[in-house]
Amino acid sequence: MQVRSHRLLALSLICLCALISCRPAQPIFTRQSLIGDYIYVSDDPEGKATDHEYDRLTLQANGKYELVQGGPTKPKSEATGNWHFYGGDQPEVFLDLAGYPIQLKGTEIRLLIDTDVGIWYGKHN
Repeated sequence: MQVRSHRLLALSLICLCALISCRPAQPIFTRQSLIGDYIYVSDDPEGKATDHEYDRLTLQANGKYELVQGGPTKPKSEATGNWHFYGGDQPEVFLDLAGYPIQLKGTEIRLLIDTDVGIWYGKHN
């Protein structure tokens, strides 16, 4: 009887490990999870002045977006349009024709602007 319970326990552990290893590598995003307010973030360690102080992006539930850009030495501009979400292996958000790959880092959803420089629009959940 004890051998049988050990086998059952071993089989249960194997099944659990198999389930954990089958999780998708990329987080699954939904259109609803992307709705909200994003701010411009730069990974630049120098802490220098930026022309992106006013940069904000809002993705609305009705499929519209509002993008505000500018800073102390760059005139403030505002743009509106339609946004679309494309899921799959490499999910992206499109603001009209401009595409932004999506990444989850901790609790922050990132719409990547430039991965080489380290800039993105970020939203905390």
